[in-house]
Amino acid sequence: MNKNLKLALFVIGATVFNLVLMLIIWLGGSAGTIALVNLAFGEAAVGKSGFVITVVWFIASIVLTFLIYGKTAKWLQKKYKLEQHFPQWFGKKR
Repeated sequence: MNKNLKLALFVIGATVFNLVLMLIIWLGGSAGTIALVNLAFGEAAVGKSGFVITVVWFIASIVLTFLIYGKTAKWLQKKYKLEQHFPQWFGKKR
């Protein structure tokens, strides 16, 4: 496998990981919060705040995914020495 193919597979895998993680955080957080609001305040409160809860969790999932992705990329870089495989991305910093 040449370096360009490895880089393309890495980018595709990282993108899929990022999107799946964001979807899990968004749907899980929204569903959990809506269930708690339903238990605490009843269905009327869920109807009024359901959209806001979903939007807030969507934004939170983007932020959390960004943070988790950054930590995961640093960990993978150390574990698999990615600077050897992708020098154009993980080369020496200037």
